[in-house]
Amino acid sequence: MPVLSTYLKGILITALGVLVISPDGLLTRLITTDHWTLIFWRTLFMGFGMWILSSYLYPNNTWAKYKALGSSGMAMVALYSMGTISFIVAITHTSVANTLIILSTTPLSAVLIGRVFLGERIAARSWSAILLVGIGVLVMSTDKSSANTSMFGDIAALIGAFFLAAGFTIVRRFPSIPIFPALSTSGLVTALLVLPLAQPFSISQQDFGYLLIMGVYMLPVGTALMFLGPRYIPAAEVGLMLLLESILGPVWVWLALSEQPGTRTFIGGAIILSTLLINAIWIMRSTRSVAMKRI
Repeated sequence: MPVLSTYLKGILITALGVLVISPDGLLTRLITTDHWTLIFWRTLFMGFGMWILSSYLYPNNTWAKYKALGSSGMAMVALYSMGTISFIVAITHTSVANTLIILSTTPLSAVLIGRVFLGERIAARSWSAILLVGIGVLVMSTDKSSANTSMFGDIAALIGAFFLAAGFTIVRRFPSIPIFPALSTSGLVTALLVLPLAQPFSISQQDFGYLLIMGVYMLPVGTALMFLGPRYIPAAEVGLMLLLESILGPVWVWLALSEQPGTRTFIGGAIILSTLLINAIWIMRSTRSVAMKRI
């Protein structure tokens, strides 16, 4: 019974994290300011929210954690900053469905990056998954039935997936990096980078409220819960549950703004999500099989 309750705790924590962060695309779409101003306030608030979280997690040595980032931590900061900028550019130039589904391919991008930079072997099933996901992205990018989609936005989402995957690879290579101080620093660095292009005081009160909710509550709390999940359930199962965001995000936008994905987006998205689902289940079963053999 204790094992079951621990497992259920992990499922509930991860699901809650996905639920908290899933309206991110909707709030981003509701904001009417230009994307540079959006990025400035979003990342500034996120940096502040992650700092509050870091202060709570490390009450006696918060600043020491920031100082411990080192070169590997700062590399993660830079990559996450570029990933955030790519995400906002993508979601303001293509549909939320396209953006989130393409970003869900981040784990497969991480596989390719791990092969190039860490010399990790890529299994045959991973090559098959990468090929199918590539086909799915190609199908989605040719969807002209919706005014909210564009090739430029889809490419920005692919670039965002690459940067995020590179950041995850660094975390895997250097697991001692303090994650939340790194994310906090990334937010502040990104805000400074885009400040010359932004118009911070042109923002409306309504947009300011959306960004405040997004940066101080949704992103820190949702991210913390999703990072907490692997303490109780296998990482493969966490990855499986994260696919829910790619489904819930477009649903919120569809319900609130009637932004309905086109036929090719449905087809391409189905190819991508089903491939990722099968791949995650395969990894999960393989991990359990290896664990049982060791018993």
